[in-house]
Amino acid sequence: MLATLYHEIAQELADFFLLTEHANLSVPWALLLNFASGLSCTLGGILILAFSLTNEAVGIILGVAGGVYIYVAASECVPRIELAVRNTKDRLISLGWFCVGAIPIGLVLLNHQHCDSH
Repeated sequence: MLATLYHEIAQELADFFLLTEHANLSVPWALLLNFASGLSCTLGGILILAFSLTNEAVGIILGVAGGVYIYVAASECVPRIELAVRNTKDRLISLGWFCVGAIPIGLVLLNHQHCDSH
């Protein structure tokens, strides 16, 4: 529980600084948008828990959510990485950090039993 709290504090602070520094929003506007974003996630969680969803529906929802992350990575993150990469060493470091993030996710999924057929 404490790890989740620390994660959320860091996430919301990062969102706030991105909105104020990179998007050039005013502090009140950034706080309002950050609050609305958090509220929408809470509302989505309540709605999901309120309905009895099939495994197929959960899979579709997770697929769409994953697609959003891939879109953001492809349209926002990768161009910024390309601007920062100056040589082969930088590219290898970027690839290494990608693997540091992707390998643990893959390891978690090795023994994933939620989607096993009955």
